[in-house]
Amino acid sequence: MAINKVIMHNSVSLDGSFTDFEVNMELHYQIANRYKADANLIGSNTIVTGIEVYGGEIPPESDADFKKPDRGVSLPYWVITDTNGITKGMLHTCRSFEFCKDVIVLVSQKTSGDYINYLRQIKIWTIYK
Repeated sequence: MAINKVIMHNSVSLDGSFTDFEVNMELHYQIANRYKADANLIGSNTIVTGIEVYGGEIPPESDADFKKPDRGVSLPYWVITDTNGITKGMLHTCRSFEFCKDVIVLVSQKTSGDYINYLRQIKIWTIYK
């Protein structure tokens, strides 16, 4: 019997945030990718805050954002927990990040049907629990 194994990376700070100092996110993910993780677990609040702090204005979604990226198999998926759908309209910025293979969103029974339909429309994988 084969045993499957998934390596996951999760960055944690003592207070749950990167505040009061400048973070080089490109360097952070270059180092994180050295762990050869299959997935990086990221909270939806982290995505929203990261885009506000580092991304500036969110570009509008384009047709290219609705296609799964074709990147190296060695890159990790970004697994984003988002039961409340607060990343709606932002996930294309994650998907386009060069250190991310693609995005998977964890949802639950509380997640609105509107958000689930949106994720299907932009072809984001979901895991429902």
